[in-house]
Amino acid sequence: MAGFDSETLLKMVHDIHHFYSPLISDVMDALGLQSGVLDHSVQALFENPMLKVCGIAFPCRVVPTNEYVEIDTLLEMLDAIPEHGFVLVAADEDIDAALWGRGGLMSARAKVRGAVGAAVNGGVRDVGQIAEHGFPVFGTYRCVKDIRRRGFMHSYNVPIDIGHVRVNPGDIIFGDANGVIAIRQGDFPTVYQELVKALGEETATQRGLIAGGSAKALFSEHGRF
Repeated sequence: MAGFDSETLLKMVHDIHHFYSPLISDVMDALGLQSGVLDHSVQALFENPMLKVCGIAFPCRVVPTNEYVEIDTLLEMLDAIPEHGFVLVAADEDIDAALWGRGGLMSARAKVRGAVGAAVNGGVRDVGQIAEHGFPVFGTYRCVKDIRRRGFMHSYNVPIDIGHVRVNPGDIIFGDANGVIAIRQGDFPTVYQELVKALGEETATQRGLIAGGSAKALFSEHGRF
């Protein structure tokens, strides 16, 4: 499915909501692809076992500082978020402050721009305001401190390393109650096709188990457990 167009890509991104991150990870493993699973500490801000978010990576980089830096680049980033964007914010090192701070304001702007969610490898604050907007945010921990004099938005729509995972603009990001996973855009069509097959196999196995079938026999029949 090489050379797929943007319309096809967006349809697949929308349809991937039928799946879930563990199945995506299993399929990527089976294909021999590098794992795109973000560190297990990056989890949804609010507990919702049915949460599923998928969009196009809009990666941003934050760097530490002890000086006051104006937030111009942060504001520009918010105004540049594309529709269907999944904002990823990575810090060069742990910063004792919110990477998704002014949470209500950032979430409000991101949502209006058409973003589907945000994930950071660090702190999130203004939890109540984020909840009011119903904007899905994933982070490592909740915190109180502002990022000023602790870090600043260095650049956006650039390749980043969020933990051990390299994310490029345009990659596919999927988040749910299990965690967050990145899929390289060039790998996505193949991953998607294999996901459709894998879900069918897993669904058939589950139906067989519910009907009282043998786990061993069903695994032998469908090849998935």
